[in-house]
Amino acid sequence: MILALVALGVAAPARPIPVRRLFVDASLIERSSGISLRLHPPRKTGEKALQADRPWENATLNWFTVLKDRGVVDRRARFRMWYECYDVSGWPTADDTSFCYAESRDGVHWTKPELGLTEYQGGRGNNILFRQVGSGASRSRVHGSCVWIDPAAPPAERYKAVSQGIWQDRQPPHQVAGMVSPDGIHWTRLPEPICAAFADSQFTAFRDATQGKFVLFGRAAGNVGRSESADFGPFPPLQPVLAVDGSDPPSSNLYNSAISRYAGLYLAFPSLYDRRPGIDAIDIRLAVSGDGVQWARPDRDRPFIPLGPSGAWDSGSLYIGQGLIEEGDEVWLYYSGSPLKHQEAELENLVACKQPRAYSRVTLKRDRFASASAGSGGGRLETQTLTAGGGALTLNAAIRPGGSVRVALLGADGKPLKGRGLADCVPLTGDGLRLPVRWRGKAGPAAPAGAAVRLNMELRDADLFALTLGGR
Repeated sequence: MILALVALGVAAPARPIPVRRLFVDASLIERSSGISLRLHPPRKTGEKALQADRPWENATLNWFTVLKDRGVVDRRARFRMWYECYDVSGWPTADDTSFCYAESRDGVHWTKPELGLTEYQGGRGNNILFRQVGSGASRSRVHGSCVWIDPAAPPAERYKAVSQGIWQDRQPPHQVAGMVSPDGIHWTRLPEPICAAFADSQFTAFRDATQGKFVLFGRAAGNVGRSESADFGPFPPLQPVLAVDGSDPPSSNLYNSAISRYAGLYLAFPSLYDRRPGIDAIDIRLAVSGDGVQWARPDRDRPFIPLGPSGAWDSGSLYIGQGLIEEGDEVWLYYSGSPLKHQEAELENLVACKQPRAYSRVTLKRDRFASASAGSGGGRLETQTLTAGGGALTLNAAIRPGGSVRVALLGADGKPLKGRGLADCVPLTGDGLRLPVRWRGKAGPAAPAGAAVRLNMELRDADLFALTLGGR
């Protein structure tokens, strides 16, 4: 399926407003024939960006977040990571988890700075932010943490996080906790739960500027639920929004939310947990939404990040890290992998494993999550109505040798605009993120600014990922 979204992009009112739409579900397409919706898994880099090599990490690594901090720490941008790990000496107690910090200049090579904040086995030369946080009945470890930067918050609360908290005087005791920080290093836990939901796996939260609210996603009824609040809590109970159905393996569920905003869309990268005996497999899927409530899963039988081959370090279970990085013309995501399956994650297996859980990186070209695709027999599609921005039309497309794409602009009457029909279009070839659409003998904008148009597109041996109508 293919998804649409209007992505922003104007600096001044006098400039054309580009309309950017992604083909990641069917909502952009009014009608089509010979077109399929195809998932495009990212490229695994094979890097082990971060591995367990400290005593406080000697049981396993766990949930994590990666963000690009554009000069908040200093005047140079850097990548920042917050992660959880377990140690053998604490397992399994309320003091078995370290909430840790790492950073990188390039997103590939990571360091674990000695912060001097937390004593561990008699010393403070470590990267542990804390082992437990909070006070009184609310003091506990964190589990399933998600960190984000809230640019609209006061400086003392610029960084926020959600995680599992343990309140000994509440039922259930495991509820969703909130934390705030001025710098991502020194954290304060809010004294009350921000949501009374049972907290397990990794939650997602952020300030959604388009809705003017905070949104919270996490496990609900074994899949993914959503809640919203005008403030950073309290949040009402989570309402299920994304779940498995009859098209998924029996006895399966979506294990975590892993949701990010991208080009005006919500993109989720949940792990699909196939619980069937003898399978016990966890890989990473893709889901998309325009509003965070109604979701679609393109090419749903195919993993977005598949398990590695038998014996590989990531052949047993995969979880995405929270955070999506736009780096130039690429998108970067980080994931954790282990050769152990979910039911094998007991302490004795974790310690004996010769390839402990590690974090790695995947990359894909800008907007290339999924495509509207046609083979050698060709296909046609017509988009829903768009408002022209007054500039050029460009396509993000990969056109195979011998293939082509042609585009007609249709007016409100459904007829091609003068000089903008299929026969007028110079066939597009090649592979590019911004392939310009041209019509013979017709210069100037694709359509007048503000005009309501639809695109009639003819594809042959081509994958169409996105379009931008208007702008420069």
